[in-house]
Amino acid sequence: MMDRTIRESFQDFKRILEQFSEVMATPESELDSRDRDSAILRFELCYEVCWKVLQRLVRDQGFESSGPRSAFEKAFALGWIEDESVWYDLLKDRNIAIHVYREEWAEALFQRLPNYLKAFEKLCDTLKEQLDL
Repeated sequence: MMDRTIRESFQDFKRILEQFSEVMATPESELDSRDRDSAILRFELCYEVCWKVLQRLVRDQGFESSGPRSAFEKAFALGWIEDESVWYDLLKDRNIAIHVYREEWAEALFQRLPNYLKAFEKLCDTLKEQLDL
C-alpha cells in the first residue's frame, strides 16, 4: 500500500508539472523575458518536487536515496526513467540555474526546457501507470 505522503507529493508534482506545461505552451511570438524567467522558475520548482517524490518512492521500494542524483539513478535502475542522459543534463542545468544568472545562459536554458518538460511528463505517466498513483 502506497504511503499517503507519497500520493500527496505525487499530486503536487502533477500540479506543478501542469503549471510548467502551461507556461511552455505560450506561443514563442508572445514570449518576453518575464515569461522565459517564469518558465525557468517553473522548471526549477518541478525539478525540486520531482526528485523529492522519487526519493520517497525509491525508499518505499527499499532503496536508499540521499539526494537528487541518487534519486534519479535509482529511478533509472527501477525503469521509471528511460533516457539517463536527459536527466543528467536536466540536473546539471538546474544546478547552474540556481547559482549563476546570465541573460545568454537563460535563453539557452529556455531552448532546452521543452526536452525537460517531455522528460517530466514521461516520468509522470510512467509513475501513474507502474505504481498506480
